[in-house]
Amino acid sequence: MTPLRRAAPLAALAPACLTALALACLAALALALAGCASQAAPPRPPLAVRPVAWPAPGELGPVRAVADDGDRVVLFHDGAAAVFVNGALARVERAPHRWVSAAVVPAPDGYGTWIVGADAEGRLLRLPSRGAFEPVADHYGLERAAVRAAAGLGGGAAFALDGEIAVADGERVTRYATGPLAAFAAGGGRVAFALGGDEVIALDVAPRALRSYPLEADGPAPLLAVTAAGALLAATPAALYAEDGAGVLRLRLRASAALHGLAVSGDRVWFADGGELGVLDASGARATRGARLPEAGRLIGSPSGDVWLLAAGALRRFAADDVGAGPAWGDIAPVFDRACARCHRPRGEGGVDLSTRAAWASLREAIARRVVEERTMPPPGHALSEADRARIRDLVERLAPPARR
Repeated sequence: MTPLRRAAPLAALAPACLTALALACLAALALALAGCASQAAPPRPPLAVRPVAWPAPGELGPVRAVADDGDRVVLFHDGAAAVFVNGALARVERAPHRWVSAAVVPAPDGYGTWIVGADAEGRLLRLPSRGAFEPVADHYGLERAAVRAAAGLGGGAAFALDGEIAVADGERVTRYATGPLAAFAAGGGRVAFALGGDEVIALDVAPRALRSYPLEADGPAPLLAVTAAGALLAATPAALYAEDGAGVLRLRLRASAALHGLAVSGDRVWFADGGELGVLDASGARATRGARLPEAGRLIGSPSGDVWLLAAGALRRFAADDVGAGPAWGDIAPVFDRACARCHRPRGEGGVDLSTRAAWASLREAIARRVVEERTMPPPGHALSEADRARIRDLVERLAPPARR
């Protein structure tokens, strides 16, 4: 069994400057996000987004949480979970749980990832690729703990408990007493949390170093996110902040209405400001204009670069429609009509709508694997030439987000 250390008060960890390794990770984010300016970025052209069609799993009631590992997406409903594989509904798993959160986390042995959900009673359960939900808190040394949320660290997993955080690094589980958590996020070897609205605390897991980030005003608990490079993002209703390469949390955006969503999706940072969606990148922030989305929803990231918007139990998925140059959709449309349309139009036989560029962007990994690499699609009887496959390969490569520098 994984050895478990007694909870240590965070005050016992002396606040320290970030190590050179942590600074190196943050420097990568600085190039991608922050720069050196301390003021909000100048206005930019509006962001264009497209809804990504997603099949309805039937009458399962409101969605409570979402876990997305790219190939597999699980929607957690009270009493059930709908499992999608490569965009198609694969099964519905019934379970008597009221879900409060879900995540994709590394398996305790470090091999692969698990999709887990936390229910209202604090139980942590894994949904295997096949079979029913199974309790897994004991695998992470959390047998008697109430788990409220989980997150991947990149090299382990972090958990929000009642008045504690727990970090599983593959060898041991370390628990830290924090007090009641108001916000929690993890990634890139760091855990970020807030106890109120005037301060964010980040724990660098490897050196066990703490860093405190004061916020401008004492208000509601901030929204938190941590990138794969380990950089912290925080959003209050009034402003969005991102950590630069020197470990300084800098203002990146003043809200037009009120910020209520923040998520890291692959290499993209999404935010929700009133009824608009926005993206933060190296050049600053861009937002939609006139989207009129629900103003109380929360955002959930996807490794595809898309984002989920969950509001009042209703779930929608969006893709940024700015994938740039490359094969025009019109060049692929004839191939789609000839070889794919019978199964992959809206409500088609295949159950996956691929009739839009945004849908191809969201499922590009699965398309590349099945059409270009494995050649299991399209099925026999649907002609696809080598030139057609080359066009598809070129399109999905260009639809991929830019490589991390």
